[in-house]
Amino acid sequence: MKISATMKMSATLALLTSRQLLMKVGRLRTIAFCILFAALLITSTGNGATIQVSSNLQTAIDAASPGDTLLVAAGVYDKITIQKSLNLRGNGTVIRAGNRDACVNIDADNVSISGFVVRDGFYGIKLNHANGCIIANNTVIYCAQPGIALLFSDGNTITGNNASFNGIVGEGWYGIYLSNSNDNLITNNVAYGNGAYGINLFPSCSNNTIRGNVLQGNMYGLYMFRDCAKNLIENNNMSRNTNSGLDLRINCTGNLILNNTMENNVVAGLTLMEDSGGNTIGWNVIQGNGRYGLQVQSRSDGNTIIYNNISGSQTGIFLDSDENKIYGNRISDNTIQADDRGKNCWNAQYPKGGNLWSDYLGQDEMQGPEQDAPGKDGIGDEPYRISENGKDQYPIIDGQVKQIVVLAKELTPAELRLGDSVAIKASLQSKYDLLQVTARAYQDGWEAQGYSRLVLSGDFYQGEFSTALLEPGIYDIVLSARDARGYELRESLGTVKITTRRGQTST
Repeated sequence: MKISATMKMSATLALLTSRQLLMKVGRLRTIAFCILFAALLITSTGNGATIQVSSNLQTAIDAASPGDTLLVAAGVYDKITIQKSLNLRGNGTVIRAGNRDACVNIDADNVSISGFVVRDGFYGIKLNHANGCIIANNTVIYCAQPGIALLFSDGNTITGNNASFNGIVGEGWYGIYLSNSNDNLITNNVAYGNGAYGINLFPSCSNNTIRGNVLQGNMYGLYMFRDCAKNLIENNNMSRNTNSGLDLRINCTGNLILNNTMENNVVAGLTLMEDSGGNTIGWNVIQGNGRYGLQVQSRSDGNTIIYNNISGSQTGIFLDSDENKIYGNRISDNTIQADDRGKNCWNAQYPKGGNLWSDYLGQDEMQGPEQDAPGKDGIGDEPYRISENGKDQYPIIDGQVKQIVVLAKELTPAELRLGDSVAIKASLQSKYDLLQVTARAYQDGWEAQGYSRLVLSGDFYQGEFSTALLEPGIYDIVLSARDARGYELRESLGTVKITTRRGQTST
């Protein structure tokens, strides 16, 4: 059978068409693979796309749509400004700026940024009129002023960040700074070694929750200044700062300060000043602070101070204000337990009672609102006197321990002639090192007559007291012991009787 030229040409065209079709299918497969590969880089979701970024972060931000997530690769990037709702996720990612610029400037609501190292700018991360943002798990260091700043920004969450070593040159300012910002959650951050403040609220910041932060090694751990009200401050560690752990000044009212730790600050654990009243201070550990455990003054009236552990300071509680309620506290081991220069109430109604004072020496043999019925009730029978106007009517009895205790004492002889010496021995127990132990003689409660220093020898402080310059009579020998914290114990060792020698007359 013969095949015509026409049939051959038709077969050739059909073969070419098949090859072209196969080539087109191959191209379509290649395109589909590219689309699939691209889909690994840009995954569309209901909340926006996820975009990988490895260079020119600001350009990627400008090109993104609201709701997109930018996964920013490791590297060092220039300052950025965010003006739409975006999510930025860093991984070994550094953002740096000059010392007059913000590293991250946020001017939009509902922005989240996490996993970045932000450093060397004027601001680290700055929110300006931005609401509903989440700033989480970033390290913000070596900025000239605030590490993280919220300006006129409400309802944001600042969590898990390290805002340290900011403001340590030049003006010296903040780890985390809030100004005219309300209803924010500031939680589980570290602010260490900043030029002035770990966290600062100024002015007009209300209804914020500041919880679980470590604010150490600053001038102030947390500083609230001017018209900051109804903030919840709880479970923070505000210790080892060069001034105070927590300081509220100028009309900072109605705040809840609960379950915080304020230890070993140079000046005070907690300070309220200048019309900062109506706050509740409860269940805090305030101990080992240099000058004051708790300082309340300058018309800071009507605070409630309850169930705190206030110990180991020069003055435990200093009050130069009125109408504060203080009860349920354990006030121990302070050189001056309390100094009340106002009109304040140091106990709740019976049977709730007052405070535990470690140096209270009264007994618990009676009970009742007037402590006039037989029977123990865990309340001292006599009030604890604080000042001329202040007393704890119902001091709590619970194993009080004095800072310095005389364990044993001895005077020999008990009766001697004028010119002889009294040998003195005393065994002392003290929490802190004793710097000076002395003995003086008193007659009829008048001014001390003579002086003898006692020196530690074995287990006893010993010395001799000469009677050569005394008049005949009965003298009370009083021991005075002062420890390294400035606490001084005065306690009688007993009396001695001095008589004239035969043939000797008194002058």
